[in-house]
Amino acid sequence: MKRRNSSIRPIIAIVACALLGGCATVEDAPRGQAAYAVIPVAPAIGMDYRIVPDDVLRIQVYHEPGLSQEDAQVSAAGMVRMPLIGDVSIAGLTAGEAADVIAARLGERYLVSPQVTLFVKKAIGRRVTLDGEVREPGLYPVEGRLSLLQAVALAKGPTRLAGLGQVVVVRQLDGHRQAALFDLAAIRKGRAPDPEILPGDQVIVGLSRAKAILGGALLAIPALATGFIALDGDK
Repeated sequence: MKRRNSSIRPIIAIVACALLGGCATVEDAPRGQAAYAVIPVAPAIGMDYRIVPDDVLRIQVYHEPGLSQEDAQVSAAGMVRMPLIGDVSIAGLTAGEAADVIAARLGERYLVSPQVTLFVKKAIGRRVTLDGEVREPGLYPVEGRLSLLQAVALAKGPTRLAGLGQVVVVRQLDGHRQAALFDLAAIRKGRAPDPEILPGDQVIVGLSRAKAILGGALLAIPALATGFIALDGDK
């Protein structure tokens, strides 16, 4: 009976943290099945890329080569400069939405029913950060869908002394920074699903490195604490 009571104490502490608005650190990030509730395997909904400053675009105006641009860079203010119509605000728009805005501006005074296509050649916003015990830490572009195994491979893989059972993925969800802990060794052997990594995610190999990089920042919120409790109860 004493043993049962002692096992309940950590759960009570976590619930208390949750009620106070979240006081867990990266060490308390959910793991196992609870981790996949935060960083799921299934693709996220509404993944249309939205243009950000410094993106490089190809803008084609049908039958108007003089108005088309091969390497149009979005300014820091989120504008792209077009012949005839000048600066057009497109930051935060998808490629299709931006093309429609440019076409509407051209159609106001200069062209009849202009057809505009826009392609993002260099997507600054589609990057992930690889850090910790990897061979080449840094920022890497995301082209299409990316799994955790593929993300670590971008950084030339883990170092020889990397803690593969302690890979932290940090993601912004609903304005809050959240973390989940994964076992890369188990994923490699097919014993655990390979979660999807999204643009803007931070992947840190090694719990001690994650603690140093994140500076002991509070990451978990009540939703994560609840997942951790559920996992603890499965033991």
